[in-house]
Amino acid sequence: MKKSFLQKVLATALTGAMIAGTVAGCGSSTSDTTATTDTQTTEKTESTESTQSTEKTETATETKTEEAAPAVAGIDGWTPFDNQVTLRVAVYDRGDAGNGCSDVENNYWTNWVQENFGDKYNVKVEYVGITRSDVMTDYAMLASTDTLPTLCMEYDYDKLATWAADGYLQPIDIEQFKTIAPTYWGNMEANGLTGYTKFGDEDYMVLGMRPYGNTNYTFVTWYRKDWLKEAGLDGSYPASTSELLEAYAKMKENGHEYLLSGSKVAGAGADQNYGFRDYPQDEKTWCTTGDYQIPALSTEAQKRLLKWNNQLYNDGYLNPEYYLRSTSDVEADFINGKAFTWSGYVSSTMQVLQSFYEANPDAELGVCVCDGKFAQDATWGSSNAFRPNNIFGAMVAFANNATADEVKAGEMYLEWMAQADNLFTMQWGIEGVNFNYDENGNPVAVGDQTGLPEQQGHNNNVDYWMVVTASKTFGDIEKDIAAINPQGLPQDFSADLLANYKGQLALYESGYANVDCLFGGALDSVTEYGTALKEEVYPEYRDQLVMCKPDEFDALYDELSQKYLDAGYQEVIDERQAMFDDGKTTKLQ
Repeated sequence: MKKSFLQKVLATALTGAMIAGTVAGCGSSTSDTTATTDTQTTEKTESTESTQSTEKTETATETKTEEAAPAVAGIDGWTPFDNQVTLRVAVYDRGDAGNGCSDVENNYWTNWVQENFGDKYNVKVEYVGITRSDVMTDYAMLASTDTLPTLCMEYDYDKLATWAADGYLQPIDIEQFKTIAPTYWGNMEANGLTGYTKFGDEDYMVLGMRPYGNTNYTFVTWYRKDWLKEAGLDGSYPASTSELLEAYAKMKENGHEYLLSGSKVAGAGADQNYGFRDYPQDEKTWCTTGDYQIPALSTEAQKRLLKWNNQLYNDGYLNPEYYLRSTSDVEADFINGKAFTWSGYVSSTMQVLQSFYEANPDAELGVCVCDGKFAQDATWGSSNAFRPNNIFGAMVAFANNATADEVKAGEMYLEWMAQADNLFTMQWGIEGVNFNYDENGNPVAVGDQTGLPEQQGHNNNVDYWMVVTASKTFGDIEKDIAAINPQGLPQDFSADLLANYKGQLALYESGYANVDCLFGGALDSVTEYGTALKEEVYPEYRDQLVMCKPDEFDALYDELSQKYLDAGYQEVIDERQAMFDDGKTTKLQ
């Protein structure tokens, strides 16, 4: 029952994506708002029994009472609830106390929402922290105790599809939603999202937008430009992998030991090989092994990537105990002047960069900029190809046990957050505290908000307003980059950030930034083997390959690839291939 439902869910999405033209690739539209669709069909939690899931959904539906539509659509038609309604809202807990609120469930901004939304409409707003790195486990635990948040949300489509199949969610009345939340629905219409509300034949979710989804320009790598100059180079980031290796050698000679730092690698998105593939891509390889969720050990692209890391390890650029270290160790190395690079999502307030300049006041950083020209390194097979984002921001659905009033309160919350003044305050904060206006009347964030009661959460509170949009936008890329450009630092990176965006857009338009394959059915092999492959098998085999002697690499790669295939990856490949042959997948454009 669950399997057939999920097949119907994904088949509907596949058809919608093809009709809407949102699965883009080579020869795609050059518009900045070209839609792309992220593909996953991976993480699955242990489901409750199908009968229990069905009973839960039916019970929630039966208790939902009919309400007359407000005479006036939107906020002007709202009145407070007669009896207080508790609205539970999911929010990511990133464990990022250095870049925002340490308590994501109770802070200045959650209280601000309560005072300005909840108190006005007799709604008690409770935020539910969801561990960002372990979303599916957290939701499974909440579902098992019947304490799911009213608003369940995620960036990955397959996760919501899984929740729907497992009975976590309930269908929604879209006509009621349009009446209660006309601004939010209008945003969906303007961004081509209204065709993606259904799982099967019923409406289950609404969606926030993602500006500039055909790039990934907000994820940035900073590097020590001064180290390159110290090594006798001009400070520009090396143009090829071979040139980069030469630069590493010169910096190591200057005393920079373990200059690439390093941490253990595991989980979804580990060791993405987009920059080590041949382009144009082979369609069947792209379909069967091209997604970012399960590492593609046994492929030529993954071999190139791991051989590169093996070289870095054996040349002494990686910490020899990287496999015992965390991302916080990498941040600490960068801040303490021990690491050549650091990567993260750019934001107007970036504590890592603030701390870096405090510890290294004379340092000079640069940004790795995509020049928009595709070139493949002859030795390593590497290039600047990348994986773009997608059309969707957060996808929001309603818990199976939410009452009619709780659903309505959730819809009101989404509409309230979509109002320009509320969204602005959540994104920018308070004038004179979190931001100031420049001479042109544009808001400019205060770079260091550490210690302020009003300190914003991760990436300027994004995990609260992600229900509306995945990033701040004025509808103009130059203004948007100025808005996220890190403030309060000795250097200004806005020109490099803009150049990086333009370079990525050029690569996308040239066909070197392809979205993953979308499947029109449930992949049982991914459900059965996916988690173990990416969390257990791949990390073990990867470390063996990275730490072996270079002359042992090729033979060991062949040996471990076969073991990886035998551990379930071959079944994943075969099932994806069967769907491709049956015409149940998207095609490489």
